[in-house]
Order: sequence, then C-alpha cells, then structure tokens
Amino acid sequence: MKRRFRLIRLLPWVTTIAIIAGQEILARAGAIPRVIPPFTDTVAALWRMLPTEVFLTSLGLMLQQFVTSLAIGVLAGVVLGILIGVIRPLNRILRYVLEFLRFTPSVVYIPILLLLMGSRPQLAISLAALGAMWPVLYQTYYGVVGVSQIMKDTGRVFGLSRSQQLRSITIPSVSPFLATGIRIAAAHALVVVVAVQIIAAVPGIGRDIQGYAENGVFPQMYALILVVGIIGLLVNWLLEMVERRQLHWHATYREKQA
Repeated sequence: MKRRFRLIRLLPWVTTIAIIAGQEILARAGAIPRVIPPFTDTVAALWRMLPTEVFLTSLGLMLQQFVTSLAIGVLAGVVLGILIGVIRPLNRILRYVLEFLRFTPSVVYIPILLLLMGSRPQLAISLAALGAMWPVLYQTYYGVVGVSQIMKDTGRVFGLSRSQQLRSITIPSVSPFLATGIRIAAAHALVVVVAVQIIAAVPGIGRDIQGYAENGVFPQMYALILVVGIIGLLVNWLLEMVERRQLHWHATYREKQA
C-alpha cells in the first residue's frame, strides 16, 4: 500500500520530466518550429539572466504589483462578501450589477485605465486587484450564507452578541471557503499582472517578455515565462501549507492527514 502511494506521488514528477525530455528531443531534431527552443537553452538563458540587474528589477516590480493587488483584492472581497452575505437586502440590490461585473474580464478595462493612469504599476495593481476580488467575494459569501442555522441558534442561546457570533461562528465557518478563494485569487492576480505588463508595457517581467518576443530572442522569452510559472507554483504551495496549518481542525484536512 505504501509503495503504491509513493508511486502515485511520483507520477506527476515522472510525467513532467517526460514532457520536458520529449520537448528537448523534438526541438533538437527540428520537428517543432524554431521559435520553440530546447528546454536546456531556456534554462541556460535563465541562468545567464538571474544575476543581472535588469532581471532582478523586473522581478521585484512584478512581485510588488502581484502582492499589493492580491492584498487589496482579498481585503475588498472579504468585506463585500461578508456584507452581502449578512445583509440580505444588499445582496438583492447589488445582485445583477455584481454578476455583470463578475463575468467581465479585467483586461477589457485596460484602454480606459491606460488613458487615466498611463503605463504605470498602478494600472496593473488596479486590474489585478479587481480580478482577485471576485473569487474571494463569492467564496466568502457562500461561506457566510452556508453557516448552519443550528450554530446561529446556539450562539443566540448562549447570549453571544453579533460581533461575538461573527468572530466565533461565522469566521471559522467561512475560513475553508476563504482559503480556496485566496488560492484562486492568487492565480488570477499573477496572470492579470503579467498580462497587463505585456499589453500596456507596464514595467515588469511581462514587458520584458514582450520585448524579447518582438526582437525574436526566444530563449530569454521562455525563460521569463518559466519564472512566472515557478512563482505561481511556489505561491500555491505556500498558500496550501498555510491552509493546512491554520485549518487543521477542519474535517476536510483531518481526513487528508488520516
């Protein structure tokens, strides 16, 4: 049983290595377009870029925009999610407006905001925060409205005030939903930040990707794309680790540990 479990855990690594090896062989054999360089060339280009000031500056700008937009989006999503979950008339009033905005991609606002803000980091932060807000907002809302009526009645029987019920009943019930929302929001924020940097020439790794693509420097372009992917994996892993540690009491995580 343990051996089978180890094999299952190793399977993603085996698959990933096989895909990389296949791409390397096909690229070396000329079976795929030259605009897709061998993986080893991409890694070599990344290794050459790592110590350069240009790369480190662009990486710092991207991370700053990503973290700032995610923090703003999560905060706005939590506040709005709790409000529309607790105040039912507010949900009915804003329902159609929120649904319309929810399904409108953040990048469609680039032309308008580009005129107002210019190609500055604030543009990427604003749009990424908007994209990150929606999954947090709706996950928080679903968590609030999903609180058991029995738990609410129990809180009233014990004489808990509204603030105490929110702190002791609502927030713990919402936490698993919120954790999922934050992980989804992190992916949205990172994608939007890089997309805005590419489209609107906002300083950061995205703008560098566009510059390398326009000049046909493809190993460096793919190297930066690889960096973005690695950052996404690391952020997701970090959030999952915090989630497991903070929500170890929840039934879902106890079952995983068992």
